[in-house]
Amino acid sequence: MHKEKGITLIILVVTIIVLMIIAGISINLGIEGIKKAELVNLKTNMMLIQAKGKEYIENTISSLGTAERTEEEKAQIKSENLKGIAISKEEISNKVKLEENDEPYQLNTKIMQEMGLNELQETADKYIIIYNLTEEKVDIMYKEGINYDNVEYYTLSSIENTGL
Repeated sequence: MHKEKGITLIILVVTIIVLMIIAGISINLGIEGIKKAELVNLKTNMMLIQAKGKEYIENTISSLGTAERTEEEKAQIKSENLKGIAISKEEISNKVKLEENDEPYQLNTKIMQEMGLNELQETADKYIIIYNLTEEKVDIMYKEGINYDNVEYYTLSSIENTGL
């Protein structure tokens, strides 16, 4: 009997199936890696804005001092120290839960430039900074949200809760 050399059809099909499985796994891992990188990049940008926001809160609290002030005086001090354009809570309440003392401010290109965050100017209008003078905290909202693991995230605090 003569023994034939070469690859049988069965071995060829099995090899192709194994390669397809490996390719499928690699593609999914790559997509997940890209999504995670986008989330980490967004978190970094939000943290930069938050750091500046905390500086503005400290300046505002310092300017307010302990003296009794009228609401007009308080509003004037806030407008001088807090960066952004004041917006109503209703504009963002459908996406984030706001606390009683939260004050949302829309950011834009000019404000990002004033903050020294020139690298974020292109996406400036997508961010809202949420000041809370009472608790001396700042949260950042990304208006478009970002989907990660089938959950939509809008704020820096919600992203930080993911552990990333």
